[in-house]
Amino acid sequence: MLLSFHSYKGGTGKTTFVGNLGVMLSQQGKKVCIIDTDVNGPGLHSLFDIRYDMTLIDFLQGLCSADEVVYRYEGSDVYIIPSKACEEDISALFTTPGEAKDKLLDLIKKTGERLDIDHFLFDCSPGINKSSLLTMNIADKATIVSTIDIQDIRGTYVLSNMATKLGTHASLLFNRIPLDKKDEINEVVLDFSDKLGTELLGLITYDESVARSWSRKIPMKDEPDCSYCTQLKAIAELLIG
Repeated sequence: MLLSFHSYKGGTGKTTFVGNLGVMLSQQGKKVCIIDTDVNGPGLHSLFDIRYDMTLIDFLQGLCSADEVVYRYEGSDVYIIPSKACEEDISALFTTPGEAKDKLLDLIKKTGERLDIDHFLFDCSPGINKSSLLTMNIADKATIVSTIDIQDIRGTYVLSNMATKLGTHASLLFNRIPLDKKDEINEVVLDFSDKLGTELLGLITYDESVARSWSRKIPMKDEPDCSYCTQLKAIAELLIG
C-alpha cells in the first residue's frame, strides 16, 4: 500500500508520526519503506540517525541506482530513502510532471520487488506544492496531519479538496492536541470533517516526552507502551485496517 502524509504547515509532528508508524508496522511483521519527499526541509534521516551518501534527489537526477538510496534501519524491516535539501521541488528536476511521476514509480517498483515491501510511506513537503501533490497523486491513501491552529485548519481544507480532485482517498489526523481540551476539540473536528466529507482518523494528544525528543527519538522503539504510541496504534488500525 502507498500511503502519503501531508500537512499545510511545518511543526505538526508529521515526520515523527510517519517514522513511528513505520516502526510499528515492522513490529507487526510488515516490511516498510519510508521515503522522504520533503526535499525543501528533509528530516527523516535525523529521526532515524541515517548517515547517507546517495539520496532520493541523486536517484531522480540519474546519478545512482535505486539500490544505492535505500538504508536499512538497525537491522529491522524498516527501510529509509532519505532526501537532501533542494531549492527546487521534485517536478522541477524533470521536463514534465509525468516524467517525475514515472521516475518515482520506478523507484517504488524496483525497491518493492527487491525487498518485498508491504507498505511505502511518504513524508511529504508541508504546504500545497508540486512535490506534495505529485506524491498525493500516486498514493492509495493520503493522510493530512493538522494541529488546531486556524491557519492549519484552513490549509487542511484546501489539501482535502486537492485530494478529491486527484481522486485520492484522504483522511484527517489532528495531532498535538492539549489533553484537557481533547473532548471539546473532538466535537469541533468531528463537525469539521463531516462538513468536509473527509474521514477523521482521530486525535493524538500532546506528549511532552515526545516533544522533548526534538525529532531524534522513536518512542515506538524505546517506549512502545507510552500514551503517544497507544494512540498511534489506534490511528494505524483505522488507516491500515
